[in-house]
Amino acid sequence: ALADRLAALDRTRMSLGYTETLRRGFAVVRAEGAVVTTRADAENATALDIEFADGRLAATPGSAAKPRKPAPGDSGQGSLF
Repeated sequence: ALADRLAALDRTRMSLGYTETLRRGFAVVRAEGAVVTTRADAENATALDIEFADGRLAATPGSAAKPRKPAPGDSGQGSLF
């Protein structure tokens, strides 16, 4: 009984760790080693380090993602022929 309770508590403890949060699809953003919690802090940073469940990625604030080009033939207008 005690072993079961301890095992349940340990599972709860493990689910509260930030690595479990990463596995659920979230990311941790850092600038100069400190966690970034606001957009303003991210915009003022010179470089960002984004941690995902499967690794890290360097990013530069202010660099916009390139817009996706529409697929050929996907003009949104139907064909007249």
